[in-house]
Amino acid sequence: MQQVDVIVVGAGPGGSTTAFLLARRGWQVLLLDRAPFPREKTCGDGLTPRAVATLVRLNAEGVVAQRALRVESARLYASPRADVTLPFDPHVAPLPPRGYILPRIVLDDLLRERAVEAGVHFRGNVRVHDVIRREDRVVGVEAQDRAAVQRWSAPVTVIATGAGVGLHRALGILHKPPHDVRAARGYWKGVRDLAPRFEFFFTPDVAPGYAWLFPVNEDTANIGVGVYAPPGTSAPSPHRLLHAFLQRHPELRRRLDGAELIAPVRSYPIRTDYPSHRVCGRGWVMVGEAAGLVNPVTGEGIDLALESAILAADAIHTALSSGDVRRLCAYERALKREFAHTFTGLRRLRRRVMRPRALELLIRRARRHPGLATRIMGITLGTVSPYTAFLPSTWWWILRGG
Repeated sequence: MQQVDVIVVGAGPGGSTTAFLLARRGWQVLLLDRAPFPREKTCGDGLTPRAVATLVRLNAEGVVAQRALRVESARLYASPRADVTLPFDPHVAPLPPRGYILPRIVLDDLLRERAVEAGVHFRGNVRVHDVIRREDRVVGVEAQDRAAVQRWSAPVTVIATGAGVGLHRALGILHKPPHDVRAARGYWKGVRDLAPRFEFFFTPDVAPGYAWLFPVNEDTANIGVGVYAPPGTSAPSPHRLLHAFLQRHPELRRRLDGAELIAPVRSYPIRTDYPSHRVCGRGWVMVGEAAGLVNPVTGEGIDLALESAILAADAIHTALSSGDVRRLCAYERALKREFAHTFTGLRRLRRRVMRPRALELLIRRARRHPGLATRIMGITLGTVSPYTAFLPSTWWWILRGG
């Protein structure tokens, strides 16, 4: 059985960044993924200003910017009367006033390549199906590598498997279905009137949820829908909802007239359930979506995957340096300080505000009140507490009209 210092399962942004940071500190890291790279990843492809801020910290913005479409505003549409485009400057301060759109097949491979250049050993097409235990500790993983079963051992295993929950079940920590958002997206070429901005649509056609249109170049866009669907509840198929929305929405029907669907529409689950289960134990931690760290309102998870990777790498480095893997759970405490209160507030906000009529009113008022626009952007990007949505000043802006 091969021995390394750290095994990372999953080469998305969270896994590759954790591996990169640990390899740069001198640890021997094995990065495993079930797919050969580069590989498709179903996603909206947007990098928010919050994600950019973390890429800056990681000295990775430059390599991403070379391949991505830069955006500096977001359009919020609920009806012809509630349609506003908000520039990131000044509404997202203190974050960088820019975002990017880059298909995940490119982004994930860039971050994986950075990890490999830092000394990480990567193996693709490896399907990890179980953890190896010694008494109450995880000491490695077991995987199917083509036709053979492989086993690797390490003092620390990082689970960065996104929405997949196979290793959660192997650890015995998952007690109910975790997915509460379902999404679908496709790529259309020949889309009219594309501008370098994020576009979000909050209309009854996509309730309970939202739609997006993110340009990836001058005439091609990632278009999709996300549907809020708590486990155990019925919700429309996002695949069917997307097609129905595009056929019914007058503006998008015009903009897509003559456009070609160049990649099949794909559906996928999104986990926004943090902190519904443990995210660390003796010999293991979870990062990114594997820990449920996706914004419950926007469905954005790349920023939180990168941030959790930094926190995880710090805790793992400390634990390995001290020889005490019990110190890994400083990571769980750090996550709670950073995210637990915010996630509770975002779920409350989603239940009470993410409805077509409420959003139409908010967007109409945001056109006239810059303070409300800044608060909306701050809540969605994490620079402002979601609880500010319930402050008297917010309701004064809403009820004041004007």
